[in-house]
Amino acid sequence: MRRSRKIQNAAGFTLIEILVVVALALVFMGVALPSFLSWLPTSRLSSAVRQVATDLQVARMRAIAQNTNNTVTFASNTYTYGSDSRDISQLYPGISIESAVNPTFNSRGTANSVNIKLTNGTASKWVCVKVVGRVNVQDTACS
Repeated sequence: MRRSRKIQNAAGFTLIEILVVVALALVFMGVALPSFLSWLPTSRLSSAVRQVATDLQVARMRAIAQNTNNTVTFASNTYTYGSDSRDISQLYPGISIESAVNPTFNSRGTANSVNIKLTNGTASKWVCVKVVGRVNVQDTACS
């Protein structure tokens, strides 16, 4: 009489192995999450500054292309250039924007000198518009 042995397939993971991996993943996320949350406001500030600088450059290019003056108007966390408008506080929560003067780009691409300050409550960055029309981003006040 011959006994037949069934060979079990050993592919796959056991429930204990899966639970150990999930527990380790939760520990790593618990360690990384506070760092990520403290980094988030800084990331939002940098993104908002890049957005404003890019829109100012677009306004400058439109003034050149259309051979006319193009003014970017700032008012309580919003700004408008041409028919486009952006609300910084809605796009980037926690970010506020200040500008005492509205930059006006003329058909040659030059502009009035303007300092635009964006802040997240703890840190600030500036978008600087130079007289020659150059737009740049700085960590310190424009000179």
